[in-house]
Amino acid sequence: MPSAPRYFSSNEAIFGTSDLEARIRNNSLHTVGLAEATITGQAPDGGLLMPTYIPKFPLSKIMKMGNMEYWQVFTEVTEPFFDGVLSRKTREKIAQEAYNFEPLIQWVSENTVFTRLDLGPSGAFKDFRGQVFFRIIDAIINDEPLTEIEFRRSLKDVDLFSIINSTSGDTGSAMGKGCLKMPKMWMAILHSAYIPEHVRELQAKQMDILGYNIEVMRILTDYTGCAKLASRLERDPELGYMRMISANSANIGNILPQMVYYFWIYPRISKNGGEIYFSIPSGNFGNATAGLFAKMAGLPIKIIASVNENDVVYRLYKTGKYEPEEGTHPSPSNSMNVKDPSNIRRFVQPFGGQIIDSVLKVQPNMEMFRSEIFVERVSDAETKEYLLKHWREGHKIGELHSTIEDHGTVGYGGAEKCRQRTGYNGIIGILETGEPGKFCETLNALGIYPELRPDFAKLVKMPHGNYLILPNDYETVKSAVKYLYNKQLESQRKSRSN
Repeated sequence: MPSAPRYFSSNEAIFGTSDLEARIRNNSLHTVGLAEATITGQAPDGGLLMPTYIPKFPLSKIMKMGNMEYWQVFTEVTEPFFDGVLSRKTREKIAQEAYNFEPLIQWVSENTVFTRLDLGPSGAFKDFRGQVFFRIIDAIINDEPLTEIEFRRSLKDVDLFSIINSTSGDTGSAMGKGCLKMPKMWMAILHSAYIPEHVRELQAKQMDILGYNIEVMRILTDYTGCAKLASRLERDPELGYMRMISANSANIGNILPQMVYYFWIYPRISKNGGEIYFSIPSGNFGNATAGLFAKMAGLPIKIIASVNENDVVYRLYKTGKYEPEEGTHPSPSNSMNVKDPSNIRRFVQPFGGQIIDSVLKVQPNMEMFRSEIFVERVSDAETKEYLLKHWREGHKIGELHSTIEDHGTVGYGGAEKCRQRTGYNGIIGILETGEPGKFCETLNALGIYPELRPDFAKLVKMPHGNYLILPNDYETVKSAVKYLYNKQLESQRKSRSN
């Protein structure tokens, strides 16, 4: 078996090109191992870290995953990526501790299936990465290193790692729950102060009440503004002593765990290993990138990237031009309200494309792109129509009425549009990425009142916790982060001494 992939900056090379292969052979391209890629998050030049190759799984092995528990599928899929980084025994332990939940498959017609990823602790698909990501970091720091020995041993001298997390709602709560009370780590969550326009009420409350080593800052901007602040903080040389780690999908350490549920779902819904489609609600394109990587790793799938009215990737798909707009449109699928998705830099690379600083420097092979990927746009009005259509058609799972929320509805709408446009009548797995009860504003306005999960019903009655409200000003946010870092450092030092 070849050695595990290494990781290069998307600004420096393009995946799969002869230039990349030549530079790997002659060592002229700077690459890092997975441990360093996970801890550093992004390349120093602002590019996203791409694997030098994607390991492939034979279909026979993929089909056997249909009889495995989720933690076992995680162990198998991550094996070639973590070779020499974390032992199989360590990854098995991480997965068994993390995954007391798994996707739920809900067939609503012969060829349409909702694959619900919202049963984790925060009610979002990002729990599938949030529950392992910080355990992986802890193991990278504390396990006896097999590779990247000098880099990993230097981590043991760090008093406190800073996790910077910009979010449009789901990432903050999922990653916050994953990081909660982890030793030698603290997290600063940056989300929009405009509630419920950009962050839903329950999403904000999920983050506000965490406490302990989790600090929340509501910024007077939208998600894109928060993401820019977070990226600047992570690259600020004056803050290097904080050892910042990105918890967003820009970090390759978050993309790899998200590949796993595609491998878990596929053999359970495909017919004898045939090709199927996945419709993926897409905002920052981390989930779609994980699906693309899973496809490249051997899954016989095609991807429908379903977007809302923040449709820069849809326009790229239609015109070949990448032109982010000035403002973010506040669609009801708020966790997808991203005008310039960071992961689009990875998403175009397998098709020969390159985006640097939001500019399309090298156009992807659009014929190849369109043959493997579909991008469908679902407007705000259509989101409402598709949500009601699903409800009124009386889809039942046993005795339970199948409710979907805005993000899953965009996935549903994208699937329906793709069928109409292409004539495809095969199986489509639609990713339901959020617990409907978290997005009750839209549902209630339509006369739909989903039964809340017990933990969410309890959350509704709780007051908000502590948070700061800050202007969209870098120096102000930087000063707050420095203050919160010192506060957390002192708190954890006291805790360790007691």
